[in-house]
Amino acid sequence: MSCRATSYPKLCLKSLARRASKIKGNPELLANAALSTTFFAAQTTSRLLKDASRIHSLKPNEVAAMVDCIADLSDSVQKLQMSTKVMDGGTKNNDVVRVDGSDDVIQVQINDIQMWVNMALEEEETCMIALANMNVKGRVKKGIRKRIVKVAHLTSNALDLVKSFALAHNKLQIPLNTL
Repeated sequence: MSCRATSYPKLCLKSLARRASKIKGNPELLANAALSTTFFAAQTTSRLLKDASRIHSLKPNEVAAMVDCIADLSDSVQKLQMSTKVMDGGTKNNDVVRVDGSDDVIQVQINDIQMWVNMALEEEETCMIALANMNVKGRVKKGIRKRIVKVAHLTSNALDLVKSFALAHNKLQIPLNTL
């Protein structure tokens, strides 16, 4: 299990390089690190867009596009935060009863994480569509798009790694947050 399983392997390697010594190929740690990195990048980009939307030289259509993107990105950040909390064990129930040797609750948690990350990616894509349809030109559009594309690529990679973790969990019945 590695960044090779992602849509953007070079970005994956670059974004997770600092955590490589802790991850050591562990599918849960890899997915968790990708989610945390993506959450931080989305949060930072959201703040940058909020700051940029206050630039006085922006035209009304540019401000409108940024406001739409800020709302979409804010929703994305919220969904990524929910996924990182579950992955980190923030909503983990320590009194889970195993049924037939499987942990249904863990599978539900993994499914929830996948759903939230997928929804976050959809919000990011909605932002890019709004930008394209709002007739925003020049440096504003280019700057916003560059940041949103990077966050979307990180989100896509995180989703790929969560899916890989889910497959590993199903094959090996790895308990979530046991490390």
